[in-house]
Amino acid sequence: MSDAVAGGAEAVSGRSPEGGGDAPEGSATRRRILRIALTLMSQRGVSGTSMRDLASAAGLNVASLYHYFPSKRELLESVLVEEGFVPVEAPVPVGTDAPESETNLAQVLADILVSMFDVEEFVRLMVGEAMREEATARSVGAELFSSFQAAIEDWVRTHRPDLDERADASAVARMLCAMVVGIFVLHASGVISDDEDDLTALAVQRAREAAHILSPPE
Repeated sequence: MSDAVAGGAEAVSGRSPEGGGDAPEGSATRRRILRIALTLMSQRGVSGTSMRDLASAAGLNVASLYHYFPSKRELLESVLVEEGFVPVEAPVPVGTDAPESETNLAQVLADILVSMFDVEEFVRLMVGEAMREEATARSVGAELFSSFQAAIEDWVRTHRPDLDERADASAVARMLCAMVVGIFVLHASGVISDDEDDLTALAVQRAREAAHILSPPE
């Protein structure tokens, strides 16, 4: 996992992934609730999924559900931590022929893209609900992307000071966030790479292209 984005999901909520409940992290019941919540929200939307509906689908009473997740916002944040946006390393090397600074940036971008493809169902849910102006999803999503962008900005300042000097790290971070989101939207809409087996290759290719464009001048 790249240093730039590790732990980003926990930063969104400011709480541990355990939410409001007392159950130990990773408990079977908690994981089952989150998986059912993701399925229901994907089908009905966030606003269309009531805590009562979720409790019924999970075979719990409402009081038991609130023991694990005291509010819908905490539930959505816990789905975020459990299901997505905790980037994993790309399973193949980005390359060895490029300069180290270029390769490192490409690896960070590939990490992010692969992690988004791995949790595509969740990202589709968040983007769709935010576009429909669902208040909870929009609020959580805004915090997520703010944290995500800040992490990239910090990485640029630390590892690519040349970019910070040339264009300002915050501007570079905004551009890279827009690129990553744009690639995901193109994939999700079927414009590029319908084949799941090619998603890692797509992530690596696009990451290399961006890193090469932003490579230090000779």
